[in-house]
Amino acid sequence: MFQIFPELPLMKEDSVIATIIHVEGSSYKKEGACMLIMESGKQIGMLSAGCLEEELQYKSEQILKEGKAQVLTYDMRDETDLSWGQGAGCNGILHILLEPMNDQLHPQLLTLKSLLDKGDSVLHIKQFTQDFQLIANSYFPQKSPSFGDSFPFSEEISSTKSGLYYIKNTPLFIHQYKPKPRLFIFGAGQDAKPLVTIAAQVGFFITLCDWRPLLCNQKQFPYASNFIVGFPKEVYNKIEFTKDDYVVVMTHHFQKDKELLSLLRNEELSYIGILGPRKRTERLVGCASIPPSVFSPVGLDIGAKGAEEIAISIVAELIQVLRNKEKVRFR
Repeated sequence: MFQIFPELPLMKEDSVIATIIHVEGSSYKKEGACMLIMESGKQIGMLSAGCLEEELQYKSEQILKEGKAQVLTYDMRDETDLSWGQGAGCNGILHILLEPMNDQLHPQLLTLKSLLDKGDSVLHIKQFTQDFQLIANSYFPQKSPSFGDSFPFSEEISSTKSGLYYIKNTPLFIHQYKPKPRLFIFGAGQDAKPLVTIAAQVGFFITLCDWRPLLCNQKQFPYASNFIVGFPKEVYNKIEFTKDDYVVVMTHHFQKDKELLSLLRNEELSYIGILGPRKRTERLVGCASIPPSVFSPVGLDIGAKGAEEIAISIVAELIQVLRNKEKVRFR
């Protein structure tokens, strides 16, 4: 959905939102994944590795003509079945909701975007009839009033894991929208540029921190969303960290790294990555044992060389930590 949000404020043409509401077996994307299909043929996002997108484009034209949402089922298991032009053999069945972007859905999604931008999580519930006709979109923010259609079963929802559920024989699709995970990068050197770019592209909200205003700015780092200019303690005092935040320290300045670590060690964070060899980190923390929350050397060991490959290794490690947290939360 985050890929779609930038299109919403300026949208002038008719379009359809396609959402995976249920998966049986394996699939390229899971429940909650969505894409925007515009009348002009432009597509934002994807639900498969190219197997379904052309078919969904064709079906979306019918949806726009009828003005009515529809749930479609695609059996991707049989590589010999070319009944709808593919035969992917992906070992899964996908149930996909195609929903016209109408005068109700569009403002709801704009409100959803606004809440997520403010750091509010939102539980989204789609209610269907027993024959899977969409009848309601309801939204329940964690910190703000609910909006959308009224929903009679709100007190009976016990799970926030994305998927299809049944309450009193009523089919419901539930999806928890969470704000982008926040990544704070300390250090605006040249090697931070590929890290900022790749991390932003995979869905992190980037705050870049550095004491040099000529380096720490939108022109130098167009993919960063926020900038804090100042020395370590100044920057630290401007941030309210949470346990869901991620930090990478890469200032290439030993004393500044040491000061940052002395401040960050008091925070409960999801991840603190330190650029440089482990022996350097031991000197930074001033003890033989590095705290378990500190990843040093930063990044997965893939034999990375150069700024771009190191950035890939760091982002891979960030994703690994993020996904492991999600597994624990949904266990």
